[in-house]
Amino acid sequence: MNPISIDVQYELYKETLSKCGLFLLKGSDEDIEYNIFEEFDTDSISFLHINILNSLLAAKLIDKEIYDLSLKLALNFRALEKTDLWNIESVKTNEQWYEILKLSDNIKQLIAEKFEE
Repeated sequence: MNPISIDVQYELYKETLSKCGLFLLKGSDEDIEYNIFEEFDTDSISFLHINILNSLLAAKLIDKEIYDLSLKLALNFRALEKTDLWNIESVKTNEQWYEILKLSDNIKQLIAEKFEE
């Protein structure tokens, strides 16, 4: 199996982030379920993994601030797994989920400002 190029890793990393954000609070329960509990959940395991983030940092596709925030996002998200907060209603109402959604938006904004002008 051929390894994924760094450019493809970067695109998949950004695609993963696109599934998580405050925009979901305006969506339907189905939107939240699909984006958070299917797409983001699955993709975050791979594309917010420390090895991928290390590669993106080494390639200067992200900086240390974005790297650290991405690790925090992955850890905070995983911390809710298998808890009573792992449900659609909690995503809509819980402060921890709000912070996760906001953090994803902050990362996307930093990427846009620093790397995609």
